[in-house]
Formats: sequence, C-alpha cells, structure tokens
Amino acid sequence: MTRPPRGRAAPWVGSVALHLVFVALLAAAALRWRTDPPPEQLAVEGNVVRYEDLPDSVKAGKPLREKPVPQVQPAPEPVPVEPEPEPEPLPPQPQPEPVDTAAQQQAAAEAQRLEQQRAALEQRKAEEQRAADLKRTQEAEAQQRKAAEEQQRAAQAAEERRQAEQRKEQEALAAKQKQLEQEKAAREAKQRAEREADLQRALASEEEGEAFARSGVVDEYKALLTQTIERNWNRPPSARAGLKCTLYVTQATGGTVLDVKIGDCNGDQAVRDSVANAVFKSSPLPAPRDPRAFQRQLVMNFEPKE
Repeated sequence: MTRPPRGRAAPWVGSVALHLVFVALLAAAALRWRTDPPPEQLAVEGNVVRYEDLPDSVKAGKPLREKPVPQVQPAPEPVPVEPEPEPEPLPPQPQPEPVDTAAQQQAAAEAQRLEQQRAALEQRKAEEQRAADLKRTQEAEAQQRKAAEEQQRAAQAAEERRQAEQRKEQEALAAKQKQLEQEKAAREAKQRAEREADLQRALASEEEGEAFARSGVVDEYKALLTQTIERNWNRPPSARAGLKCTLYVTQATGGTVLDVKIGDCNGDQAVRDSVANAVFKSSPLPAPRDPRAFQRQLVMNFEPKE
C-alpha cells in the first residue's frame, strides 16, 4: 500500500491518534469509578476560640489537656467486583513533527505585514475618499459661486440694458418734444404770418371797401334790396307807423336767401314774421350793378314808407 506524503498524512494521523487516546482515557475512568469503593468520610469537629478567651495558663505556655479522639468505625468490606477486561493497547501512532518556529515567525511576520498593508490600503482609500469628497464639495461650491456670479452678471446686464433703454426712451421723448416744440413754433409763426396777411388783406379790403362805399354802389345795392322786400311785404294789422327793424340776411351766390334773422324791431311777433316772409319771398335777391358790391352777409334796416 502506497503511503501518502509525509507532510500531508502527519496531521491526519495525529488527529486520529489523539481521538483514540481520549476514548481510552474515558473508558479507564469509567471502569475505575465502578470498581473503587467510595472514600471514607471523616467528620472533624472543632470550635474557634479567640486569643482573649484563652485561660492564663495557656497564655503562659502550659499545654491544654487533650480531649479523647472518638474511634472511627471501619467501613464494611466492599463487595468484590469482577474487573472488566482491559482494552487492547493502541498501535503506536507517529508523533507529530516538531513545529518550525522560524516558519511560524515568518508566517506571523508575513501576516503582520499583510495586515499593515491592508490597514495602509484602507487608510489610503479613506484619505482618497476624503479627498474626493473635499474635491466634490469644492467643485460644488465653485459651481455655486459661478452660478451666483453669472446670475449677478446677468442681473447687472439686464439693469444696464434697462437703463440704456430708459436713456433711449428719454432721448426719443426729448427729441419728440423738441420736434413738437419746433412744429408748434412753425405753426405759430405760420399762423402769425397768416393773421398778418389776413390783416393786411382786411386792411386792403377795408380800404377798398371804404373807397367802394364812397362811390355809392353799395348804398344803391342796399336800397334796391330794401325796395324789393317792401314790395313783397304784406303789412299786418298790428303794424304801426314808424316801423323799424334790423335784418340779418344770408344769401348764396346768385341771390338765393339762405337765412333771415330779425334783430331790433319795434313791431310785435306778427310784424317780425311778416318781414321774414317778405325776405324769403324776395329770393333770389337782385344782383348789384357792380359785382364788387355783392355781400353774402347783409345787414339792412327795414323801414317801410307809409
């Protein structure tokens, strides 16, 4: 039979041998417990006496009288028990090889070195983790600062844009206000020029009218109108002598009467209505001999003859 290598079989053989020795010891102890008689039990009586309670003779060194020791009865003879056959002796087991102390020390040193490496690795990992956490914290803080700065810059840019737009609006408003003022000044200047021109024309027309009036053409035209209205007037019974009414007549080109208003009049309402009807009845009014004497707004005094 081929034996296993010595280095591999020694632990297994030693373990079997130890188990067999342990079983044999248990069997021998059980056999002795069954065959040996129980030990005798001796009773010992005594009292504890303090030194102060001892008699003076004992303190002086005299021995006390010994008390008789009671006789102990011998124990009965044990009944002989037939001994059990002893177990067969175990075959000699190979002794375990001596432990190599140097190898143990080297293994312990190697284990210690590995433990130190593991501790150093864990410490390095912890430091790397702390460094990574610190880096992430710093990056987060940097991002927050960057976001805050960007937000501040955006707010500042928005404020600058708002101020620029406000300045542009103010400039545009000022320019528009200036333009309005210029336009107003131009209108006022134009109006002044037109008023001056109208005044000049009015003065010229007035001078011309006065000259024309002095020629007698206008008086002749108003007399012709008054005669025409008197011919078309139906005198009411309430009309009295000395009737005098102021007439405001509006006529179109060609003499068509558009409106008649009676001003001051010393007649009653029937007289006023009859005069207004006479004016409308005279439409179209006769044209003047000189077209320059034509007037759209006529103011005449109606004084009929008796």
